[in-house]
Amino acid sequence: MMIISILGMAGAFNGVTTTAYYDCDVLKKQSGKYHNATDLLLKNYNDDFCFLGTKEAIAFQKDLLDYDENRVEFIEIEDNSLDDIFEKVYAQISKIKDTEKVILDITHGFRHQPISAIFSATMHKFLNNSQLDIIFAKQVVMHKSYEYIYLNEYIDMTQLSLLLTGFIRTLNFINTVEIDNLNTLAFENFSKALFSNDFKKLEASYKNLEITLLQAKKNKKFDHLRELFEQVEDTIIEFKDFDKKEIYERYMILANLMFEKNYYLISLTYLFEAIRLYATTTFHKKNIINNYAWEKFDMYGLNRDVMSTITQKEFEDYRENYYDKNFPSLYSKNATEFETIADEYKKLKDLRNDLTHINHKKSQPNIKGDLYELLNNIGSLIENDILKDLKK
Repeated sequence: MMIISILGMAGAFNGVTTTAYYDCDVLKKQSGKYHNATDLLLKNYNDDFCFLGTKEAIAFQKDLLDYDENRVEFIEIEDNSLDDIFEKVYAQISKIKDTEKVILDITHGFRHQPISAIFSATMHKFLNNSQLDIIFAKQVVMHKSYEYIYLNEYIDMTQLSLLLTGFIRTLNFINTVEIDNLNTLAFENFSKALFSNDFKKLEASYKNLEITLLQAKKNKKFDHLRELFEQVEDTIIEFKDFDKKEIYERYMILANLMFEKNYYLISLTYLFEAIRLYATTTFHKKNIINNYAWEKFDMYGLNRDVMSTITQKEFEDYRENYYDKNFPSLYSKNATEFETIADEYKKLKDLRNDLTHINHKKSQPNIKGDLYELLNNIGSLIENDILKDLKK
């Protein structure tokens, strides 16, 4: 274990050494009188120490304290540099293994130093999931006694706020912190189901996340995060009654949501499948695709055949078109609607092809604008049910 502490000038007054009473119950250490918090650490922990302070603070504490030079490292920091203490705390924590523990004591120091140290240590914990305890001796009676407390709960809340903010912006949640009375796994499971296109798990994970958010808003411990929890609710509201919608309607929801989060290729993929499945579903509802084919044939093949009928385009290996053969007037009776769909479908395929097949020589100057237009146009075709009067 490594113990990191910020040094100050406590322990002497007008050249006379002083002591104060420290209540160490929460640390499970010996309470009593010590020169300062640094003195307390040295006398109660048999571990490696890293003490950071200004040149003056280091010199002062070296004269005051009884320490083993083999276990103590003094690191000089610049008096007014936020960057310096941030980098040096981070560097010290980075030296230890993930399985080891770090205790950061921020009781002493000047002005911004403890705050910068907390931020550095928290950032390391967030990025590397290290084991970190942050402790602080708060004053109980003016100039007479101090009581140690853990600040871990505040650090966990900071991490959680970062994770929630990231989830709101990206829909992704990588579980790096365990919080009492909060099922953080519910967020992670929702993300995994969403980005793996697992609709069954998505429906279950949404309901679980919905319950988790409701419980969190009722817990006073999370009062200061209430607004973030409400933003998460707003972000996932489209998944309410998701299982009651047609599959192509779900695809449209996801296409729009992924667009909002700047996942353009994923958005295009959902939009591509939405228009195809809308057309195929309508063909089935109008009995152009019979129930046997709907239940037994692969959906990819059905979608391909339907869109080939609508666009009058053939694949190189395309077999004789079943719909043209069995419903010879199908295209002529629905030409206006088919041509409208075909126009948007071609634009969609072209844009999707450009994004899917990486081309380092070709730029895409207006992907967002082109996709936004397609989402609106195709979304409108589906919402208005352009094939509702499909004729055989």
